[in-house]
Amino acid sequence: MTKTNALDNLRDIHLPEAIGWWPLAPGWYILLILVLLFFAGGLYYFIEYQKNGKPKRHALKLLAQYQEEYQRNGNSQLACSRVSELLKRVALVYFSRETVASLQGEEWINFLNRTGSKLNFNAVRQLLLELPYQPSNSQVSLAPLFARAKTWIKQRGKRCLK
Repeated sequence: MTKTNALDNLRDIHLPEAIGWWPLAPGWYILLILVLLFFAGGLYYFIEYQKNGKPKRHALKLLAQYQEEYQRNGNSQLACSRVSELLKRVALVYFSRETVASLQGEEWINFLNRTGSKLNFNAVRQLLLELPYQPSNSQVSLAPLFARAKTWIKQRGKRCLK
């Protein structure tokens, strides 16, 4: 009689198939949707930020150009009228036309004071209202006007769609 080993009659262990990645569990789909919504929202706000800031960036660029021309030419009359016009153009973008279009003189200065945070345009009132209509005077310093205009433009927020 031959002796048989009892272990020889055993079969190998059968392992289950490896678990695949697909289909994902429902939690992963929810996480994927939330991440996509987060990026879509970020993209939307970035585009809105760029769109709302475009007139502001353009106005600041023009203001720097006007300041450079004033330093080169010394024509205070032209510089004051350009800054006043630029402020009016920016106001028309960020405030309703009915509010801004008819403003002039003291009403215009009061509007700038009201809409500018911690800005006092009364100090540059003469530069905005009177100097554009007087002969060019190179003795006048326009630095306060340029500084206030730059700060006022930077403070503008969301555009008015009216």
